[in-house]
Amino acid sequence: MRILAILLAGVSAASAQGHLLITEVCVTPTEGEFIEIHNPTSSSVSLDEYYLCDLYGTSASVNSFYPRLVAGPITSNINDFCVRFPSGTSIPEGGVITVAISGTAYQGEYGVAPDFEIINTGVGTLMTIPPNGYVGSAPGLTNGDEVVMLFYWAGSTDVVYDVDYALWGDDTTRRVVKDGISLDGPDAGSTPTPYLNDTPAASQSSISLGAHAIGESYQRISMTETGETPSGGNGLTGHDET
Repeated sequence: MRILAILLAGVSAASAQGHLLITEVCVTPTEGEFIEIHNPTSSSVSLDEYYLCDLYGTSASVNSFYPRLVAGPITSNINDFCVRFPSGTSIPEGGVITVAISGTAYQGEYGVAPDFEIINTGVGTLMTIPPNGYVGSAPGLTNGDEVVMLFYWAGSTDVVYDVDYALWGDDTTRRVVKDGISLDGPDAGSTPTPYLNDTPAASQSSISLGAHAIGESYQRISMTETGETPSGGNGLTGHDET
């Protein structure tokens, strides 16, 4: 995650990370909620095995937490989602995509259609609900305390891999902490694979302790993820994305 802030943009892709990044999140007004994802790499990135969710948790709540995806249905919440990008989609080198909660509401708010939408309103390409994932009956991005996780899973391992993570608010119980989680998914063996430890919840960097104002958004100000632990993590590239 690292280095998202309110109303600051104008970044350079120089020295960027070698993976997709969450570069903007809007949580209010409700009609304008969206997540922006950027490809800072020098190649097109297929989205076939990328997932997006707003699920936080720990080993004690693993049944409603996104790592559960590999082993069985995630326990749903009406306000949450765990979705996958449609097969055959990609982000070009240097490209940006927007994922709205509601494509129709997004278009009404901004005057243009999003690239993707989470609930089916017919505006933007509909995100896919994967096996074991879900979209609640009233999904959205909570203004005060919430997370967004972009993660990767090829469908053949016991673990999923974090790609980028954003969180806001001051409630440290609403964080991603996979310590102690060990699940047996679809790999060839029957032995569960444990996750490595994430950054402790109290030490994770929140974008803001409260919601941004209407007309503002959370925007990434650096592509270098300064301060992120570069090894020994649960990230797609081995980083600790938390």
